Amino acid sequence: MADANILPTRILIVDDDPTVGTGLENALAKHKIAVVKAVNLESALYLFNQNRFDVVIVELEFGQLPGLALIQKWRAHEVLEKRLTGFIMAASSQRTAGQDGLAREMSDIEVVVKPINDIQLLTILARALASKQRQIAFTEKKDREISPLIKQGNVQKAVDKINNMIEEFGDKSRRLLLEVYETSSRWQECLDTSLKLLETTPNDIHLVGTAGRMYMKLGKFQEAKPFLEKADKLAPQNIDRLNELATMYLQMKDPDKSVQRFKELIKLNPESLDYKFEVFKKLYDAGYDEHAIAVGKEVAQPMEIVRHYNNKGVLLAKEGKLQESLLEYERALKFYPKFRENFRIYYNMALAHLQLKTPESLTKAEAFLSKTVELDPSFEKAKASLCNLQKLAR
Repeated sequence: MADANILPTRILIVDDDPTVGTGLENALAKHKIAVVKAVNLESALYLFNQNRFDVVIVELEFGQLPGLALIQKWRAHEVLEKRLTGFIMAASSQRTAGQDGLAREMSDIEVVVKPINDIQLLTILARALASKQRQIAFTEKKDREISPLIKQGNVQKAVDKINNMIEEFGDKSRRLLLEVYETSSRWQECLDTSLKLLETTPNDIHLVGTAGRMYMKLGKFQEAKPFLEKADKLAPQNIDRLNELATMYLQMKDPDKSVQRFKELIKLNPESLDYKFEVFKKLYDAGYDEHAIAVGKEVAQPMEIVRHYNNKGVLLAKEGKLQESLLEYERALKFYPKFRENFRIYYNMALAHLQLKTPESLTKAEAFLSKTVELDPSFEKAKASLCNLQKLAR
């Protein structure tokens, strides 16, 4: 049995099935381990953000968001201590090769097979806590000995120190070496080091992904493609890599493949209501309006689109950025041009053109006010503005 001195005192269990947490809560109480339970994504995010847990158990097939995707988000938390949490993946015996690959790439994740035996769990909890402590020790050493050298510009000295850490920290040191090269914008050295290491471990997912990312940094998208696609095949649903793939395909003028990746990302960001609109913007900015509209009609409701672009346009107009606000309004109209609620968009477009105060803009303002009243005849404020503008024109 695990030594009680190395067990966590408080854990979070994220599982759709409330009986899982309840059963473990009763079993772990005698070991003085408090159990907090989250059965949906909203409560999981809230509890993790508002509390301190040494260890978190996440169901691999968590309904609203895959467990490994949730861990990725927490690994990117703005608070360092939360990034260093010990994570346990609760999985069935029927895991896919891709799930195992992603867990290996993310590293420092313990795995327990469901149904969970409380005696077995004690050992896993102790290992997860020990993993957290190793991560803390490594991070402290990095912050103490490596980060100051990078700030001073002594990259080579930092590299030498990291090479001396490899025996103690193994793969963590190799990853840190690549991180130092990348954050110092020494992309060719990072690429060369990755390719050299790949000669002995050709299926190391982290190295494959790093090589692809460095080719992208160097603007070599054709060379990046086989590396990033291989890494995605070995370890799908890596959120950062999906972003890299979507960007790469846009650069390579392949919007269909880019859209495929963006759709995956939208599914992996259900807690962010505006994420889909970031995707639309990237497609619009790249000149793929039709793709943006098609994705929008698939993943967003008409009123949601109107509300988002209307609010964004109003904020830009308040900042005096009238042309930028008009661009947002125009993008909204492309999705559902005959939608009745577009009267809000047309009205604010009219206001923006009135502020521009040119003969052409006043003509446009009158046209947009007419469209507003046509869609909503009860909009008295728009009717009054249109009447005044028509009088002014006469």
